[in-house]
Amino acid sequence: MDQYTVLGEGAQHIVYQYIGNDPTLKDKVIRIRKPRDICEISSNLILPFNNTDWTPLKKYFAKKQPYQIGDQQCQIMDNLFFNVVFAVEIKPKTFLPILSNKQENKDLCDPKNQRFFMIQLLKAQKKLQKNGKDIYQCTKMEIDSLISKYDPRKFYNGKIENLFDAIIDLADIPENNFRLFNNQQKHVQNIEEFNIEEIASIISETLLLEDLIQQLKGFFHMLQQMNLTVEETQEAYEKLKQKKLTNKQFQDIVEGKCQDPEIQKIAFKLLTFSSFQALSDLSIIGSFRKEGSGKFVEVGNQKLFYQYSIVDCDLKPLNKIEDYMSTIDELIKLRNYYDSLK
Repeated sequence: MDQYTVLGEGAQHIVYQYIGNDPTLKDKVIRIRKPRDICEISSNLILPFNNTDWTPLKKYFAKKQPYQIGDQQCQIMDNLFFNVVFAVEIKPKTFLPILSNKQENKDLCDPKNQRFFMIQLLKAQKKLQKNGKDIYQCTKMEIDSLISKYDPRKFYNGKIENLFDAIIDLADIPENNFRLFNNQQKHVQNIEEFNIEEIASIISETLLLEDLIQQLKGFFHMLQQMNLTVEETQEAYEKLKQKKLTNKQFQDIVEGKCQDPEIQKIAFKLLTFSSFQALSDLSIIGSFRKEGSGKFVEVGNQKLFYQYSIVDCDLKPLNKIEDYMSTIDELIKLRNYYDSLK
């Protein structure tokens, strides 16, 4: 592994950049799953969507191929940051509400009912705690300085001015939802050649020329029409655990061979939830290069060839439901306190 350096790391995988002398690998990265003791997901059942459901989006998926380094099984894929002027990683998140009508009568279209907004409050709470402050004793102005104004619905509504505003809002408090990379493949706060307004304009113009946002939005709406509530998801998960299924029975569910109608119904609900989570957590990578072929945008006197890809769209293990449910009460409490402030 002395010919590779760490490019990025997530909860389940580490991505390495090739830095050796083999010209056939200079624009490649490898993706390795962390050891089981670090990332234990085998017993938590991941239900894959049928490939046809992903078909409209598959052209944007970063292509992966099996690869072997010594006795290590991994995947090799194109380095999306290779030879770029700049690249951007955006986590657009979902615009779906966290709550159901069963829990309260709050307007489900209210942006403060979005999980993204509530998670921002939770992160603000942790930042304040590090400084010895209690968020429940803070003013609205103190809290607002720590949270993003980003609203996912602006990103998805198809209007260039709203998409531009959404990108600016993400960049204002970027955290891991908006990241810029320079021509050295380094994560940076800004790009020397372009200010953030120029970058937001380039992304807005080029991204709307693709059908990527429309396809994601369509998938969200398809899932939303299933009317799955948080409570139903938790109930389905508890029922599945009570079944004490064997690994073979789990495999039958994944392969669509399960004939038990009750388990099929449970699995469908959990699949829908897992898909919501995957769509909420995926990243859109935009790569902009001075050299290339295909689509380009003219900026000043130069052409920027661009490409958009989707990464991190793996379905999440079902034990994520427990994490999701464990934070809901605190999220609602934080949101209600924020609503009470003037």
